[in-house]
Amino acid sequence: MLYKCSEGVGRMTFDFPAKKNALDQAARKEMERIVTEVRDDDRVRALLIAGTGGAFCAGGDINTFAGASPTAMRDRMKQQHRVTRMLYDLEKPVIAAVAGPAFGVGFNIALLADVILAAPSAQFCQAYARVAIVPDGGGLYLLSRVVGTQRAKAMFMTAQVIGAQEARDLGIVHAIHDEDALEAEAIALATRLADGPTRAFGLGKAMLNRGMDCDFATYLEIEATAEAFIMQTEDHREAVAAFREKRKPCFSGT
Repeated sequence: MLYKCSEGVGRMTFDFPAKKNALDQAARKEMERIVTEVRDDDRVRALLIAGTGGAFCAGGDINTFAGASPTAMRDRMKQQHRVTRMLYDLEKPVIAAVAGPAFGVGFNIALLADVILAAPSAQFCQAYARVAIVPDGGGLYLLSRVVGTQRAKAMFMTAQVIGAQEARDLGIVHAIHDEDALEAEAIALATRLADGPTRAFGLGKAMLNRGMDCDFATYLEIEATAEAFIMQTEDHREAVAAFREKRKPCFSGT
């Protein structure tokens, strides 16, 4: 796993090209360390997730957990769920730049991003049926909220591989960029979001996530609380001042 931070953007990169960036347990633990750092570092205002070697992430390395005991498997899943929950709850913009395969948990890590950009080579697959297991990393929960319950079930049961254009048509992918332009486009978007009102972005995505699982009255109460808070922030005051003065705002995330 590679990680660096520049200009407010944290960049987490899967770097196991020999196995198409499939994750073993050491990689999962390093991912947890990195995401914790991103969460706790106020200098990081957006997160970009990508892979090297023409792949995003081919899923979990089956050789590292095949035949594991129920106790060991549960411990592995609990560790994976810590990362899943941190990414889901991260009150900072998250962008995934997907080239090549995003299979299994790799697909689900991409789904945890707020925006997915893809190269034409991108392929997405809930590949779990191929090894007779159920999706992990919150996969069916996340996927069904994008494509609908029936399609999500079919994609899991058939282990259907979908390309970049179909993923865009389904609403999974936000935009497709040429292979040699994907990294630059992803960095540009991440930098733009990092320069924006990240506190408002974070609260907005938290509202949306929680709103998926509550009634309308409860959502409106969440909205009212968030609005009352965000209007007391320096970001809001700066945005109003910049609007009145007809200039570009300069946000601090406070």
